[in-house]
Amino acid sequence: MAYQEYWELNKTHYDGHPINIRVNDGIEDYVCHPRYMYQISIAVALNDTDDFGFPYEEECRLLDELEQLFRERLENQKISIFAAAVTADGFRLYIIYTYIPDFCKKVIEEVNRMWIYHSISLSQQEDRNWETIEALL
Repeated sequence: MAYQEYWELNKTHYDGHPINIRVNDGIEDYVCHPRYMYQISIAVALNDTDDFGFPYEEECRLLDELEQLFRERLENQKISIFAAAVTADGFRLYIIYTYIPDFCKKVIEEVNRMWIYHSISLSQQEDRNWETIEALL
């Protein structure tokens, strides 16, 4: 399977609130692959937002750094695939798919302990059919 990232930004609204959804269109070959049946959501509470609930430029840079930390640790050897990032109403949510959820949770918790700029939480669910991504699209 080829893996080449191609991110597409979609702007929409939900319940009257604007939402930015960045989807990795380069994961087409991985969608619903039986190896990546666990979906992990990494929620990051934003510190300072504009009137629409989006971060300012300085915080965006920090969020980019945080995402890069996760990617370096979680995408190694295709353990996980970053599928989407959702920004809305004072939070950013990174959505990844993996076949080793316990390893991913451990890595996320390690990053959370060292990352001083944001509060990070996570949730995990089995999502064999990638319904979370389908709902975003």
